Amino acid sequence: MQETLFCMEHTGIYCRLLSHYLTERKYHVWLEMPVQIIRSLGVQRGKNDQVDARRIAEYACLKKDKAVLWEPPREILIEINDLLTLRDRLVESRKSLKQPIKELLDAGFEDAAKLIESRCKITLNAIDKEIKQIEKELSNKINKDTNLKRLYDLATSVPGIGKITALALLYFTNEFRFYNNPKQLACYCGVAPFEHTSGTSVKGKTRVSSFANKKLKKLLHLVAMSTLSKDRELSSYYMRKVDEGKNKMIVINALRNKILHRLCAVIKRGTPYQLEYQIA
Repeated sequence: MQETLFCMEHTGIYCRLLSHYLTERKYHVWLEMPVQIIRSLGVQRGKNDQVDARRIAEYACLKKDKAVLWEPPREILIEINDLLTLRDRLVESRKSLKQPIKELLDAGFEDAAKLIESRCKITLNAIDKEIKQIEKELSNKINKDTNLKRLYDLATSVPGIGKITALALLYFTNEFRFYNNPKQLACYCGVAPFEHTSGTSVKGKTRVSSFANKKLKKLLHLVAMSTLSKDRELSSYYMRKVDEGKNKMIVINALRNKILHRLCAVIKRGTPYQLEYQIA
């Protein structure tokens, strides 16, 4: 058992049962991103389950010195993530129902918009009620777990980080055990800038990688946008950089990185974030 390593593609819910089964029996489990395995083996032709299994085994043999053993999140974190996923689906359903109403209103068809809205009213109210119930259940789970409550309070002390973002970060970082370094976390979230140059002739713009946790990247973008109206320090930084001629999205990405640095700092110190105002 101590000499056996199980390597598998991280496919979310599809690998949950097997990965938990193995870790419960003290086997070493290594979950790897599918794209990492595919790209590391060069040009490949053909695909079926047997071929994929062999390719994963070849990858594990070649990269075994870089294996990172997987540590399953606690059951309460899995439950929280399942609730967050359900909430996301309900929010998307609500959005898809409201979108045609907005389009009709924008086009000047008020009667048609009212008709569609009247038919969707019961469903929309039910969705709103379910979303509120899920958020209430999430709060109850946070308050019942001491360590989770401590980390949650630290994360939400950072300006802009709310309940949903904090819980998503807690789940994907496994309570900040996987990523507690701001550079590592920024890379995982897809907000770390990378240089694109070659020799003296190729001088591409610094940009972020497309390989990222898209959910966290989206949430961090919303956090950065909200700080522009709530955080005086970050708002002043944004305006100063834009006035200097910097691209707005590059500055927004810099804000996302600053927020992650603040987050990792409070988690490492174990004390809530405190904004210090300079006295002129």
